[in-house]
Amino acid sequence: MTHLIERLRTLSFALLLLSLAACGNGDSPDPQEANREAGTPQELVEGSPSISVSVTPVVRRQLQAWVYSQGTARSRQREFLTFTQQGMVAHVDPQLRVGSPVKAGQVIAYQAPERVRAELQAARAAQAEAEANLALAKVTQRRYETLIAQRSASQQELDEARVRVEQAVAARDSARAQVAQAQVGVDESRLVSPIDGVLARLNIEKGRYFMPSTVQTNTEQSALRTVPALVIDPHRFEVSVDLPAYEFRRIRSGARAVIGGSAPVGGDDADPLALRDGIAGQVYAISPSIDPDTRTFQVLVHTEGSNPGLQDGEFVAVWIAEPALENALAVPAEAIRYRADQAFVFVVDPASGRVSERRLELGQQADNYRAVIEGVEEGERVVTDGRAALHDGQRVRVLQTAGGAR
Repeated sequence: MTHLIERLRTLSFALLLLSLAACGNGDSPDPQEANREAGTPQELVEGSPSISVSVTPVVRRQLQAWVYSQGTARSRQREFLTFTQQGMVAHVDPQLRVGSPVKAGQVIAYQAPERVRAELQAARAAQAEAEANLALAKVTQRRYETLIAQRSASQQELDEARVRVEQAVAARDSARAQVAQAQVGVDESRLVSPIDGVLARLNIEKGRYFMPSTVQTNTEQSALRTVPALVIDPHRFEVSVDLPAYEFRRIRSGARAVIGGSAPVGGDDADPLALRDGIAGQVYAISPSIDPDTRTFQVLVHTEGSNPGLQDGEFVAVWIAEPALENALAVPAEAIRYRADQAFVFVVDPASGRVSERRLELGQQADNYRAVIEGVEEGERVVTDGRAALHDGQRVRVLQTAGGAR
């Protein structure tokens, strides 16, 4: 029995020696190779999981920024028509209504014309009499000049004839002025369109008594409600906008502008060139003076073309182009992150497959891009999607580059 136990001990010791020898030789399998054969991801083998990201290269492009505001569109030619004297409205063109086209010289309405026409006729008669007296005075003067040459009249008589001519000229001129004054009275008793345009307001009716004191001009709104008629040019409009003082150096006279039919929500972020109802315009004038109460300055924008499709008094959105940046280094706005007001991006190193955090000095923003003054180089790839889970030195897997496949 004892002999059997000794043999088992000897056998166990031998097996132990064989096992140690096997562990020490160079034919043992590589653990990493075993993991690859088992399908284990390399990033897990190395202990640093990769983050899937999308990237875009840093490129140079033209950046066009816009200053956004809102303003009121008004026709560039607005004619407020009114009577200067009180009286009954005797006639209103029955073919006209608000929105009707009118021609220059077309009579819209007139007051009872008998009195002013009688005054005009009397003035014209007085003018005719003055013209006749002048003609007679000139004939008399020439006659005396002939008599003087024949020594048949005195110099005093000739001088008196000359004075009468001068008096007749003065009387003639006075009569002409009276005719002009009477004509003004006739004109002011009528509402006549001075331009080709559209009747925008008609606040009178036939048979109603009009008094000039009813026209209120203290505000535009009051004038529009009380003026007898308003004619506008529907083809040329002007938009007045008030911009903050800090925008003054970003605006240039003659700059391109886009006028929207309505003021959209988030107009600062909108692309005016993508608007379907955008109306082309141009900066016409820039006020050099700042309103002391609002700290704003006025900019006038004129529409281009002959049919802008705006309404007089319409509230509209306006985008004014800033001077464009040519060949500017730019990154997508979606790639930029901020920490303590410091902008930065994650740049992918293609050799190591890791990202590095780069601080940026930013310039002008245009559409979805931001100009970069310092921080990245042209051709480097910045992370646009997946950046929220990144940190400096993080290993990444690039899924998409600038909209294309990896």
